[in-house]
Amino acid sequence: MGFEQVIKALRNSLPASNLFFEGEREYEALNGSYLSAMESDIRPAAIFRPESRKQVAKFVKIMRPFSLGEHGEEATVRFAIRSGGQQPLPGVANIEGGITLDLGLLNSVELQKNGKQTVVSVGAGARWGAVYDKLDGTGLGVTGVRSASGGVGGLSLTGGVSFFSSREGFVCDNVLNYEVVLASGEIVNANEHENSDLWISLRGGGNNFGVVTRFDFRTFPQPGKFWGGSVFYFLSSWPYHVGALLSELRKKDAADPNAHVQLSIGYSSQFAQFACQSQLSYTGADATESMPEVLKPWADRHPQIEQLNSVRLMTLREAVSEQPAESKGNVRYVIIPLTRPRPQTNSAVRCAYMNVTVKADAPTLFEATEIFTNSLESVKACSGLMSSLTFQPYSVNTLRQTVRHGGNSLGLDPSDGPLINIMVSTYWNKKSDDAAILKYMSNATSYMRREAQRRNKLVPFVSMNHAWTHQDVIECYGEENKRALQETSIKYDPEGLFQRGVPGGFKLFNRK
Repeated sequence: MGFEQVIKALRNSLPASNLFFEGEREYEALNGSYLSAMESDIRPAAIFRPESRKQVAKFVKIMRPFSLGEHGEEATVRFAIRSGGQQPLPGVANIEGGITLDLGLLNSVELQKNGKQTVVSVGAGARWGAVYDKLDGTGLGVTGVRSASGGVGGLSLTGGVSFFSSREGFVCDNVLNYEVVLASGEIVNANEHENSDLWISLRGGGNNFGVVTRFDFRTFPQPGKFWGGSVFYFLSSWPYHVGALLSELRKKDAADPNAHVQLSIGYSSQFAQFACQSQLSYTGADATESMPEVLKPWADRHPQIEQLNSVRLMTLREAVSEQPAESKGNVRYVIIPLTRPRPQTNSAVRCAYMNVTVKADAPTLFEATEIFTNSLESVKACSGLMSSLTFQPYSVNTLRQTVRHGGNSLGLDPSDGPLINIMVSTYWNKKSDDAAILKYMSNATSYMRREAQRRNKLVPFVSMNHAWTHQDVIECYGEENKRALQETSIKYDPEGLFQRGVPGGFKLFNRK
C-alpha cells in the first residue's frame, strides 16, 4: 500500500481542495510557516487541512493501515500532527515524505457556561491572540502563552507557563477537557469524569495518544488591566536581578502568587554584546495606578536602559502584543524571550531550544551564566546569531496548582520547589552552521546539568516544549509517570499508531 493509494483514499473521503502537494503555492506557504526553518526543511509528500473533527477522524481511519502496516505488509506512509508549528524540534510537527495533518483551520474560540464556571473552548489550530481577543472586556483571564502568535496546541500538551502561572499553575493544568480523536477514529472527551487517565496523560504527554481537536480551558476573574512589561540592562546588573528573583521565590508560602518574573541574557552578533531583560507581571485584582511593591526590586533598579523600560498598567491583549516587539530594534533585538515569535511567513531563520531544571540556588545559576557566556565564544561568528539564556521560575505555588487542578504527568512536586527552568535558545541564518550551534547548545546545557548535579541541585525534569532530540523528556518525568503514560498508550492505542505511525516528538517506547 503506497503513497498513491493513500492519496486516492483521502481524495475519495475528504475534500480534495484541502489537500496540498509540493510545488503548490499553499503547500509552500504552509510548509514555510513554522517557527524554525529546520522544521520547514522537512518536505512532506502532502499536507491535509481538516475543517472539522469528523474530517480528522476520517483522516486517522484512512491513515491507520498505511501508517501501521496490516495483513503482513510494511507501513508505507506515516503522518505528523501540526497545531501552531511553534516548537522548533525538527519532525515534531512535520514529516519527510509522509503526510502532515495541519490543524490550522480548527481555530474556533467560544465562551461557554459549565455550571458556575465559564469555559473557553479553543480549536487546536487557534492562536492565543484570538483567545485573548475573545476574553477582552469580559473580566476573565486564562493561562496561555505570553505571545499573541503562539499556538495553543503544543503548549497545552507539554506544560506551559503564562503571566498567571504563579497563581494558576501550568497551562496544561488549566485544561478542563480535551476533545481527542483516538487511533480507532473514535472521538472522545478526556476530563476529570470521562477517560480521566487519558486526561492526566495528555497534561504533559504530547502527541502520544491521539489528535486533540479542541481544548476547554478554565477561566478565572481577572481585572481589565494588570502591571506588566520589561526592564533592560547590561551584564553588570545581572547578579542583582537574579538575587532579587531568588529572594522572592524563597519566601515560599509568603511569595506573592500574583507576581511573575522571568530573566534573560541575550547576545546578538549584530551588536556583538550581551544585554539583559527582566520580564515582569503582577496580575492581582488590587492593581492600581501605583506600581506594586513586589515589582520594584527589578523595575526601579538602576542602572538600566531607561528609554526601554515598558513596565506599566496594560491589558492582557497589550501584554501579549508587546512580546513580539521585544525581539526587534535597538537592544531589544538582543533579547530572545521564552516564546519569541516570528511572522507566519516563509523565513530562513533557524532555531533550537534546550533546557535544564535546577533548584533555586544562586551558585548554580551563576555557574550556568558563566557556562553560557563562555560557550558562546565558539559560535559568535555565525551569521545572524541571537542566543539567550532564560531563567524561568516555577514557584512553590505554581507546583501546588497541579495538585489543586487534578494532576499532570510532569513529575514535579511542590516539595522540590522553588525551581528554575534554564533554557538556552538560539536563532541563526545558515544551515551550514547547524552542527556548530547545536554542539554549542548541547555542550552548554550538559555542563550546566553536570554542575547542578555536582552541587546536588539538579532536578530531572526537562520541559518537552523546549527540548531537543538528545533529551529524554519522558524518562525525566520519573519512572511512575512514564509507566502510567505507557499504560494509557496501550489502553487507548493498543497497536501503537501514535508511537510508530506518528514518529515525531518524544515517544513512550523504544526511543530512537
